[in-house]
Amino acid sequence: MGRLRAQPANTITHLFIYILTLLLLWEWLRPIPVVTNTADIHLFVWFAFFSAALIYLRVPYWLTVPILLTSSVYGLHFIFHEGAFLSREGGWETVKLFSSEFWFNSSLIISGEFANLTDPFRTFLLFMLLALICYLLYFWIFETRRIFVFLLSTIIYITILDTFTPIDASSAIVRIVVIGFFMLTLLHMLKVQEQEMKIGRRATSFISPAWMYTLIFMIGVATFIGVIAPKPEPQWSDPVPQMRSFVLGEGSGTGSGIRRVGYGENDERLGGGFVQDNNPVFRAEVEDASYWRGESKHYYTGQGWISEPTNVDSNYIFEDEIDYYMYDDLAELEEREVSIEMEEGVGFSHFFYPGQLKQVDLETLTYLADGNEGDVGQLTFQTDVVGGRVEASSEQFDTTLKSYDLIYDEPTFPIETLKAVDEDDPEDVKELYLQLPDDLPDRVVELAEEIVEDEDNRYNMAVAVEQYFSENDFEYETSNVPVPDEGEDYVDQFLFETQLGYCDNYSTSMAVMLRALDIPARWVKGFTAGEEVDEADGDRSVYEISNSNAHSWVEVYFPGVGWVPFEPTQGFDNYVEFEEEEVEIELDLDNGADQDDMPDAGLEEEFPELDEELEGATGQTDSGTDRFRGQMSEFVTLKAVLISIFVLVMTMVIYEKQSRLQNYYFLWHYRMIGNDNRYTIAYQRLMWILANEGLPRGEGETLREYATRVDLGLNSQSMSKLTKTYEKIYYGKYEADGEWTKLQKDWEEIIKALNA
Repeated sequence: MGRLRAQPANTITHLFIYILTLLLLWEWLRPIPVVTNTADIHLFVWFAFFSAALIYLRVPYWLTVPILLTSSVYGLHFIFHEGAFLSREGGWETVKLFSSEFWFNSSLIISGEFANLTDPFRTFLLFMLLALICYLLYFWIFETRRIFVFLLSTIIYITILDTFTPIDASSAIVRIVVIGFFMLTLLHMLKVQEQEMKIGRRATSFISPAWMYTLIFMIGVATFIGVIAPKPEPQWSDPVPQMRSFVLGEGSGTGSGIRRVGYGENDERLGGGFVQDNNPVFRAEVEDASYWRGESKHYYTGQGWISEPTNVDSNYIFEDEIDYYMYDDLAELEEREVSIEMEEGVGFSHFFYPGQLKQVDLETLTYLADGNEGDVGQLTFQTDVVGGRVEASSEQFDTTLKSYDLIYDEPTFPIETLKAVDEDDPEDVKELYLQLPDDLPDRVVELAEEIVEDEDNRYNMAVAVEQYFSENDFEYETSNVPVPDEGEDYVDQFLFETQLGYCDNYSTSMAVMLRALDIPARWVKGFTAGEEVDEADGDRSVYEISNSNAHSWVEVYFPGVGWVPFEPTQGFDNYVEFEEEEVEIELDLDNGADQDDMPDAGLEEEFPELDEELEGATGQTDSGTDRFRGQMSEFVTLKAVLISIFVLVMTMVIYEKQSRLQNYYFLWHYRMIGNDNRYTIAYQRLMWILANEGLPRGEGETLREYATRVDLGLNSQSMSKLTKTYEKIYYGKYEADGEWTKLQKDWEEIIKALNA
């Protein structure tokens, strides 16, 4: 603290930079309530600002230290004790308790038992640490003029929290970068001004308007380009899964206390937002995009979903007979194959599959048992015939599947068949998939009945409920999603209170409303199709499925057909194929009529828009990657690229020519409004321009000496003429009469010489 006794004079620029640095310190404190049990974070923020104020005002250290100690004791009293601080029972009692705490914890520190430090003493150490950091920040700014290390540390700190904790640092990183631009630019400006002061080109340091205008403009342009510029998906694989596995001992797919999007096991209490996680889970080589089914759950509690699995041994993985049937005779099935390879560090013991799983190829199956590659012959397989979860297990070790090939049936559902279903549902289906809580609010049932009141078959009813959300004011949201209060129904809250949420909200609401209409439905969880990243042999493509693809949807039962998937969530597509009945038209081709005489001849040429509509209809079955590429192509156009290049070039030109443009502005300005009454203002503006161009008036230099030096530098006599008249007007109270008209050309000559 001794350095505070003799400091160079601080300017408003130093104060501004110091305030910006404290805002960076605030970014360090903001995440603390999320990642720790600290609640009163505002107290630490105010303590830090108070410490910074004392240090900036250069309060003597013999006074600063007691004030900070007293403030920290007050903070301890505010957090851990009760009563008024300025009382014997309040503050005095806190001081006595802190004294005993201090000596007790000091002995713990000496003995190295840091884990046993008490909470009040830890809090006191945090207060002292904040005061020390404020002094270091002051030292870095006012002594060394270097702040880059602290700025870089802040960025690393925030990015680590964003990666490994629930903190969403999207806004914080923008604030830090903007503050950092201001700090580094202003510090560089101070260094330049100090060098100019040493050689006599500048008298004092100040915030240069030219620097500030340029800085603000550059930050604005960069922000604008960042907002409108195309944003393709990452091209490199994410190293975070391996880091998380090494540091935290968790895989991408296993559940943890961290609320990140991904495939979880416990769905008993739904709701609340989550942090996006684009870590890859597996890659699949398959012909067409499809949802990846993990399991379904059938019992709705009012807060979430639970299941009562009924497992049967599947030692041969369906070689002889399928254990879990999804489709009946009226569904049209096509046999296909898929190869799946899990990402390293992802821990799942059950299979993910599209359509109806028929068989697992044991020859291609690999897995890890207790971290080591295991023998397939030691595996046993079980199928939950209620939820469809097919799991591999070993008697001695935990099992993690690495890769496997599957054979499955891809269904096609004839819409007319679905509409014509009129059979009664089997009793076991009714028992499991019509269950609803006894306390389900009546308005949920009433809304379901209102939605389907104009429909007369099960398929149209399901479609009506599926489309209800997109046709009304429901919003897809993943972050600010409320959790129902105790006793509040999850579906009721979504339908009537919030009307915003993600897949769990939409799928659960659809399943519950269908059950309220006596239509069997179940809640399914797994992954969406993922992103197409490569092409494989034949007609197959490689899809990458990440944690952000974790999803839930609905399956509706149709007697004679089986379980049909529906997708109620906004922004997601159902990849299952629904087939319209083809209408056969008989044409008499033997009547000898010429083709040109037929009524529809030339219709294609006359109405080309019909072809466009047909092409649009067939294009609806494109994969999610094709749609993504189409959306990207709308942004990455030649026009957008040319505009971006033009804006960038113009920004560079303006930055390079800023002084010249500024001088031209003042040249035009005083041509328009210059007169005798503004002579002194015009002269002072000329001195400001000269200083900005590197010719400031020196300390102790008279106006005539300064004018002579300017004329020598510009090889002119104009500045001396202007100065002589200025002294007569300013000091001799001379009444200007036509002086501006006489000397305007001299004033402009200096500006033009500077531009040249």
